[in-house]
Amino acid sequence: MPKETTRINIGIFNGLSEDVVNRFAKDSKRIHASQGEAIIAENSWGNNLFFICKGKVEISKELDDHETPFAQLSVLGPGEFFGEMGVINDEPRSASVIALEEVELLAIPKEVFTNITFTHPVVMFNLMRTLSGRLRDTNERFVDVMNQMLSKNRLMAIGLAASKIIHDIKTPLTVMVLTAQLIESIYPGSEEFTDSIVKQTKLIDQLVREVLDFAKGTESTPLIQKVDLDAFFKELEDVYVSALHGRNIKFVIENKIRDYVHFDEGKIRRVLINLIKNASEAIPVEGEVRVTSGISSGWLQISVIDNGPGISPLIREDLFQPFVTEGKPHGTGLGLAICKKLVLEHHGRLEYIPVEPHGSRFDIRIPQNMK
Repeated sequence: MPKETTRINIGIFNGLSEDVVNRFAKDSKRIHASQGEAIIAENSWGNNLFFICKGKVEISKELDDHETPFAQLSVLGPGEFFGEMGVINDEPRSASVIALEEVELLAIPKEVFTNITFTHPVVMFNLMRTLSGRLRDTNERFVDVMNQMLSKNRLMAIGLAASKIIHDIKTPLTVMVLTAQLIESIYPGSEEFTDSIVKQTKLIDQLVREVLDFAKGTESTPLIQKVDLDAFFKELEDVYVSALHGRNIKFVIENKIRDYVHFDEGKIRRVLINLIKNASEAIPVEGEVRVTSGISSGWLQISVIDNGPGISPLIREDLFQPFVTEGKPHGTGLGLAICKKLVLEHHGRLEYIPVEPHGSRFDIRIPQNMK
């Protein structure tokens, strides 16, 4: 590798010897681009990962707006990389890349990169670490966009931010899944842990997409499945017992149903995750979060009950409306609105009932005669 590239932080190649990197570079192609020159066009196909040896590039995405046709996603410099989707996903490019100045790139073919990741797994871990850092930066930019645009048009702002986050997290999540699979191949017997990683990364993607669907007003038909509630609740319990570790909160599940029930498992899981999270956050010191289930007159009812302070009377009437929140400095007020949308898509109901002397109860009611 040329002298100037060996003096910089080599990022994804960190931990490799110089001889390995040089052999790797010999199988790749050097590219030079002038200021303003297009390196990648959105929706084009390619199978190279590009490592920036010198100069800076701009990553941008097309918008359906005549006044603002492009949105800048990021600016990358020496030691950074782009084009990973072409290597990992075999999908069209999701953004355009333009040289902001004279740049020198190392175009790494997919087969070369794949070979080095399997012979030197540390490269995949370095890749995931870098993309995770980009994801953190995206979260910070998301907050800035929200603060600037909420007063003008809140749903439009959230839709724009969610679209951007979906683009930015797609590759990191894919890398996490591939890394989990790589770990499983290297360490037999780790399936329980790697399966959990895969499930949680997919859940992140689904949660962000639901925010985007809500902001756009998109309706989605639930995929009605036959569900074993014992297994369904056991998965929830496994997640929340560890999540509540260190807090004096008791998590209890009371399932009175032994027959199979029917609903979209992914959507209702996300409703329950939101309700349980809200319940646990509402309890200041110690208390209990209880999940119960029953069936009557063809309706499945799942309730989330806590003995926290309850919902303020000031917001009860508008509780399920967007942007209604209280006591959460960083809350968007979208959680319950999205929960209600997901339940309504089942032709069901989501209701709040105050618990005396204090506490909250949310009832999810889903008809069981759906075909």
